[in-house]
Amino acid sequence: MKVPAYYSINPDDPDVHHVYDDCVSGKQIPPQNKRSGTNGYRMCEHCAER
Repeated sequence: MKVPAYYSINPDDPDVHHVYDDCVSGKQIPPQNKRSGTNGYRMCEHCAER
């Protein structure tokens, strides 16, 4: 399901944002590293393919 954009604040993660709650890479973001918005990042490949 499409959700509001979110991204990871972990510097080791790619600089991308996600828009699906079942995104393969987005689901790997621990709650403490997840932030709302895009932070100016491009959309992740998994979300963009949908």
